[in-house]
Amino acid sequence: MDDPVTLSVPELVEATYVVVTSRPPVDVQAAAREAAQRLPEPLRGGALRMLAGPLISVTVSAAGDAPPLPLAFLEVFGASAGQVRELGAATHVIVCQAVFRPGWPPAHEWHARGIAAGLAELTGGTLVDMFTPQIVAPAAVVRSLPGPDGRVVLTRWVLVPQSSGARGLWMTTKGLGRFGLPELQVLDVPPVLATAWTRALCGLASALVRDWTLALQGEPSFVALPSRLMVTAGDVARAHGQDAPTGGYAEVRLRLDPPDRFDGQAFLTVLPPEAAPRVAGEFLTSVSAALFGGPATGIRRAPRDARMDAAIAAARAALPAARARFLAGTIAAPAWLIVKHGLPGPRREYVWSTVTGWPDPSRIHGVSMSDAETDPSVRAGTPTTVDAAAVVDWGIWTDGRGIIEGGWTNRLLS
Repeated sequence: MDDPVTLSVPELVEATYVVVTSRPPVDVQAAAREAAQRLPEPLRGGALRMLAGPLISVTVSAAGDAPPLPLAFLEVFGASAGQVRELGAATHVIVCQAVFRPGWPPAHEWHARGIAAGLAELTGGTLVDMFTPQIVAPAAVVRSLPGPDGRVVLTRWVLVPQSSGARGLWMTTKGLGRFGLPELQVLDVPPVLATAWTRALCGLASALVRDWTLALQGEPSFVALPSRLMVTAGDVARAHGQDAPTGGYAEVRLRLDPPDRFDGQAFLTVLPPEAAPRVAGEFLTSVSAALFGGPATGIRRAPRDARMDAAIAAARAALPAARARFLAGTIAAPAWLIVKHGLPGPRREYVWSTVTGWPDPSRIHGVSMSDAETDPSVRAGTPTTVDAAAVVDWGIWTDGRGIIEGGWTNRLLS
């Protein structure tokens, strides 16, 4: 096996769901059985068997006697201010916990979530998935559970949160721990690739869960997985519950990074294969292109006339204010400050870069958003250092919408 990644196998994995309510059941065990009866087969029978044995426990307590909910994290994962107030006003907490062996199927998750969703409906309560943590609507629970054909949409169990870093986005999975795996992470993702790499990480998660489950046969204490992992367009499609297309594939390398503190989390970091010693952005761009196709590379041209000169002048006049907003942190993901700048050479070419740092007014640090036609060293995802005097335009850009503010010169391009 080439460069294996050795992972310890937990004996059991745990699912915890909480129902916060002001209408607790008189008999919580009877209510749990009623909730299980609402599930379709074969989930119904499995949930009832787990309730009858030691694999699922359901308890109820006064809100003041229960451990506090992670309200700040719930807000990060989408809870509204009104929902947080409702959680704080409820009088009781029902905790539904289940354990099972790691791998596939995640019966602990399916059955605990299904029972907890039924309890939320019976009591008019709010359902919280404590793994994420996230408030989950009962209708979303139904969609996340296996259908009659047994198909499960992995993206309803594995999320991809992201945060801004000095050289791009830090993206991780949140959900592979449900199967006993460390989470995936990828560093310094160019913002222009946020959507593509959200999908790519879901595909990698799908491929990893498949390989992990196969390796768990025989119930070993440790598993050695190949560090090289192939992800295909089919893996991405299956993770999203879509029919698998033919075509694109890419290879990545995984490195196990231990926690940086005692109570921290280990990650499987996504890296380029050893045969491709490129900077992170170039590698990430190549994976995106292999799986989803390359970005549009058409060159747009416009004459340098009075209208273009006026547009450049307007952009340059507003550039100091844009820098001030950037340094103040008021331009925050998913919005990014981007600058358009000229490249040196006899044939003037202008490219856009995402701004990642601007400590010196005269020099801008960023990441190229596209390949240059005249300079082979400027490729999508490569770090750039831009002379502020070479900037001819700037804008506020968001993934999926493009430039939402600024972009004076772009309005004149055909």
